[in-house]
Amino acid sequence: MNSIVKIILATVVGEIILIILTTVAQEVLVDGVSLNTSSNPDLIIGGIATLVAGAIAGAVATLIVGNNDKLPVLIICILIVVESTYLIASGKVSSPIWFDILSAIALIASVSIGYYIVSRVKQ
Repeated sequence: MNSIVKIILATVVGEIILIILTTVAQEVLVDGVSLNTSSNPDLIIGGIATLVAGAIAGAVATLIVGNNDKLPVLIICILIVVESTYLIASGKVSSPIWFDILSAIALIASVSIGYYIVSRVKQ
């Protein structure tokens, strides 16, 4: 398969997995994740499940693209920044800005950890 096609496929599949699993983590397992309205157990469960979702998305994208190519994971991380910026700028979040920024940074880190784990195992 052409490397450009693999990069696009890995990015799209990784992003779709991230969307589905974060939705499950934040809307199915718990009733939303907000610093202002969520209980401490919901914050912990939703937060950990979201980080696991990010790691799975990063791992799957890396498995698809192969050759330890970081581009799909980089694109997914950029999309996380874009989405978080949009949500904060448009006022669609109810938590303090610092909470949403730290959540986005943690999600980026978890996607990167998924990449790192797969790239090390493949070596």
